[in-house]
Amino acid sequence: MTSISALQNLPVQQNQEPSAMHSWAVVIAHTLEHAGVDSQALFHEAGVEYKQAVNPYMRVPTAKMNKLFQLSVLATKNPGFGLSMVEFIHPTTFHALGYSLFASSTLEDFFERLVRFFRIASDNCLHHIEESQTEYKLRIELLVPNLSHETQDGWTATIVKFIRAIYRPGFNPVRITLPRPELPLAVREKYQRYFRCPIEFDADEWAVYYDRDEVNVPLPAGNSELALANDKVAMDYLAQLEKSDLVTSVRSLIIQQLPSGNCSKEWVAASLHMSPRNLQRKLDLQKTNYQDILDQTRKGLAKKYIESKHTSISEITYLLGFSDTSNFSRAFKRWLGCTPSQYRTRADHKNT
Repeated sequence: MTSISALQNLPVQQNQEPSAMHSWAVVIAHTLEHAGVDSQALFHEAGVEYKQAVNPYMRVPTAKMNKLFQLSVLATKNPGFGLSMVEFIHPTTFHALGYSLFASSTLEDFFERLVRFFRIASDNCLHHIEESQTEYKLRIELLVPNLSHETQDGWTATIVKFIRAIYRPGFNPVRITLPRPELPLAVREKYQRYFRCPIEFDADEWAVYYDRDEVNVPLPAGNSELALANDKVAMDYLAQLEKSDLVTSVRSLIIQQLPSGNCSKEWVAASLHMSPRNLQRKLDLQKTNYQDILDQTRKGLAKKYIESKHTSISEITYLLGFSDTSNFSRAFKRWLGCTPSQYRTRADHKNT
């Protein structure tokens, strides 16, 4: 199998406390209230601030979120509490990430956004894409060994819910493996009815498997322009969320400066208040360099712009900071093995 991971998903630094968006806690509150439980009292006991309004920049430390889940399971007497949460999860729960996911043009596009932007929702885990000839596997790597089972259940159910919403209601994964301990029979049956595929509990890894033939099917509501706009918001969010993430900051500055045609390493370094040499030294520590980040950023944007029928090749050339269309075409062919016009023609055929 080949594996794809994004530079966006760097391991949590040891001096940072793992956390998740407060909106995840809001979903817990709604689930508790629906079950007739006083959510405010449980939040107080867990040490989590009780707010029903969603502030995308509020974060809850993982230890407190785990405690809140533990109390919620006890209060509701529901070992499948994580699955029950999915009813109250919406794209808006995850800020710009949710909108980008719903505007994805294919499921592969959807999964790549999870790999790239999931840290908006939580820095407790990383997403990896692994492919074989028949299967497309989304593997979720835990960065926090004691991450609650309810978080794992709720997020797995959320992924499937979102795919059914943007692809087709009858969609089912091929199979699911969960590291959480096996549940009582009655609860397992609820999981089976929801996921409608084989589920392995107490597994060695957390993964969801999909049919390889389905991941490139054009999605009915795919909108490259809307996805691009929300990708930019997501990038800005990550840059604000973690100023110490140099790769995110560099990529955000590149996107900002590309149309000027003067997106140099010197300009980016100056914007970050460091010398070009110091910038490269810091990027070396993260096993990348300025040119690689520039190329990957341009490549990702180029694909999305080409998929948008309303943006001409000359406009894309300008937006990506190339001096002329021939230079852009050569770079595009190096990235994707075809010219921009050929790629657009293929994308049009897929959508017809």
